[in-house]
Amino acid sequence: MKRSRYLATLTAIGVVLTGAAYQAQDERAALAVQQITDNLYVLGNAPEVQGMGGGGNTAIFIATDGVALVDTKINGYGQDIIAAVGELTDKPITHVINTHTHFDHSGGNTELPDTVNFVVHENTLAQMSRDTCQPVTNCDAFKGENAKYLPKLAYSERMSLFNGADRIDLYHFGRGHTDGDTFVVFREARTMHTGDMFQRKGLPFIDVANGNGSATEFGETLKKAVAGVSGVDTVIPGHNPTPVTWAEFVDFSGFFNDVVSKAQHGQAAGLSVDEVVAAYSVPGQYSDFAAPEGSLRTTVQHVYDGN
Repeated sequence: MKRSRYLATLTAIGVVLTGAAYQAQDERAALAVQQITDNLYVLGNAPEVQGMGGGGNTAIFIATDGVALVDTKINGYGQDIIAAVGELTDKPITHVINTHTHFDHSGGNTELPDTVNFVVHENTLAQMSRDTCQPVTNCDAFKGENAKYLPKLAYSERMSLFNGADRIDLYHFGRGHTDGDTFVVFREARTMHTGDMFQRKGLPFIDVANGNGSATEFGETLKKAVAGVSGVDTVIPGHNPTPVTWAEFVDFSGFFNDVVSKAQHGQAAGLSVDEVVAAYSVPGQYSDFAAPEGSLRTTVQHVYDGN
């Protein structure tokens, strides 16, 4: 990375994070800006931050006529995002692409100017528009007067924003973390933001209960992304503290699909979930990926349940 800049830790708040991958947070997290190219940056948690911090990584893309963001962190961090953009450019924020519905990726939407154009996959729009909200879906944030922040632009399989050097390609390859995950490719920068289809270098949280995610389809979706996206060198994961290489994303697909395959073979052989978990070890070629017992057990159970 060419540079890293840190934003001050701000006032304390109490935010209760829910779901298997989330934890309680007592203070505002310090954020850091990392530069990818001359006009593409990542606003994420500062290195010293443990756990969820401010939420998912936010990409800041400075286009010809304005700024496009990918994901907006937890509610309460909208002003941090605006401040970070202001340090980089005088151009206004014109577009936000939410990779999925979860509160740690769309929480800042309602704190941005109401002139912003929000873009999502059609299933994510459906999740954001639900009448009954589960803890992580964040649809309560878009009710009443805040319904104006619901995305007006949604796509089905693929779409592009802008032209030439500003071009951004959006892809949906199927169910995974949720049923509406978007892969965002900045063409000129040869960079892809994965949202939580690649959270970090370990087993992911999959929102089977509330987001219509799928452990078995997660692996197939990763394979489709590997095969369907080209011209990418750098990958911005949903929560990893630093960007990674395309090769590491490919390895993540291999790592995750190996877990699914072993779970499927174990089930076919009549083994219990506990037996599959006890027998599993991370293959040598994926040794830098983590498979904690709890996450492994949850993933295997999802496969056994057909989820």
